[in-house]
Amino acid sequence: MMAPWLPAALASGCCIAVHYLFLRAASGRIGDTLGALVLEATAAVGIGFGFLFGVRGAPLPTTKLGIAFAVASGLAISVGSILLFGALRKGGPVASTGTIVLGGGVTLSALAAPFIFGEGFTLRRGIGVALGIAAIAILSGEGSAP
Repeated sequence: MMAPWLPAALASGCCIAVHYLFLRAASGRIGDTLGALVLEATAAVGIGFGFLFGVRGAPLPTTKLGIAFAVASGLAISVGSILLFGALRKGGPVASTGTIVLGGGVTLSALAAPFIFGEGFTLRRGIGVALGIAAIAILSGEGSAP
């Protein structure tokens, strides 16, 4: 039986793949910071339409702490977007750069979540983290001089 969150996560992964391909196509054709600004502004417009006309999920009370965490998350993704434009502009292959950025983020979050949110660190999570580290190590050398 499929977990209820899995279809949305898989669809999100497909959107991220398309995002990386378009981001790679844009890099080198627009400055890193302006590219990130256009990317994030467009994302904000899309999210705004989704909020106004789409599915919003279960209604939850909005708290100041929830807003603060959302702002912090937005700042982190903004800086990450600028750095990602730079990495791709400097010739980072999409497969390597994407794996390092997303895989590194997932690996670090999987390691930190048990401490921050009290999530269990299972054998399955440990294997996933090890595979993520291995993928990053293997692909980080791609595109560099022999």
